[in-house]
Amino acid sequence: MGALSDDTGTLKFVHTYGAGLHSGDADPDVDDPRWQQRQIQDFVEFAVLAEELGFDGITVTEHHAPLMTCPSPHLLLAAAAVQTSRIRLGTAVTVLPLHSPLRVAEEAGMLDLLSDGRFELGLGRGVPGEAQIASGRDLTDGELKQAWLEGLAVVRLALTERDFTFDGKFFPVTRPTTIATRPLQDPLPVWLGGASRETMGLAAAHGWNVMRNFGSDTEHRDALEHYVKVAAEHGHSRSGANMLLERFVAIGETEDEAERNLTHLARAFGRFRSLYAAGGRRPVPATDGEFTVDSAAARKNQPAIAISGTPGQIVDTLARTVEATGARRLLVETFTREEARLFAGEVIPVLKARRLPDAHQA
Repeated sequence: MGALSDDTGTLKFVHTYGAGLHSGDADPDVDDPRWQQRQIQDFVEFAVLAEELGFDGITVTEHHAPLMTCPSPHLLLAAAAVQTSRIRLGTAVTVLPLHSPLRVAEEAGMLDLLSDGRFELGLGRGVPGEAQIASGRDLTDGELKQAWLEGLAVVRLALTERDFTFDGKFFPVTRPTTIATRPLQDPLPVWLGGASRETMGLAAAHGWNVMRNFGSDTEHRDALEHYVKVAAEHGHSRSGANMLLERFVAIGETEDEAERNLTHLARAFGRFRSLYAAGGRRPVPATDGEFTVDSAAARKNQPAIAISGTPGQIVDTLARTVEATGARRLLVETFTREEARLFAGEVIPVLKARRLPDAHQA
């Protein structure tokens, strides 16, 4: 299976997975190692299922807060790599400011070797405030931005160059360096997560892909147009096939079943938000799609990026999203295996069979 951005004329579907968020426990003891172990095992089992169901990819996200048992997405994907053979594996995202960029590049190369060329590296700044807490460093916004940009530069060099050096404040590479594990894919697919035009332009200039989970359809369309324009200015041909747009999905055979699944989704989401903010150490971010609630929804803690309905209704909703935004890659998260099966069986084939406008047109 080629890179997620290949085959620009078709839609592709990636299932993302918040390890721990999918627990069906009404009141989980999130500090219990046995409970945490079950969440890790569940992810690996789900990765095998996602491949069987025909999803194009599966990703995990990095968090350093209770409930989400994934402080190291690379380790989880290594376990999934040896249990699967076709599905693309990625991070959504690796929180780059927390790590040595050399280490990130080495592990990316190792995951690509382990998966026989199926790894795609997602990079992001992380949830506001989480990076400082997890790293134990009190950095200013300016320092965080500089560390982010330096980290990206070092990752790019490490993945593409040999015997390179880098003059930086946070991540200097003073002696000629070549990473020990180089990826099979050349180039390795890289995705930048973010909502700002600056991030879109940065990804475009490097010829990287983008993933978004915050903003309106109009804002996503504007971001895509900017991304395609800047990429062309730097000699890269990009389109909606290089944009991954996230949605939480509550799906059921009937509308009542979909509503029950949406209630389950909102409850799990609310539990995570509550545990994340416990004690006031982590303010809930206002500009991250995975945290933002729909203030107009009657249901408490309903995520703003959540959609719900029967298979036909989900097809119509996602078709409108694709048409309005221009995105040709969808990052979805269902919260039960039954929903994943229903989505894969009755939504993916219908949408993939639909004739779409030219994906090269933003």
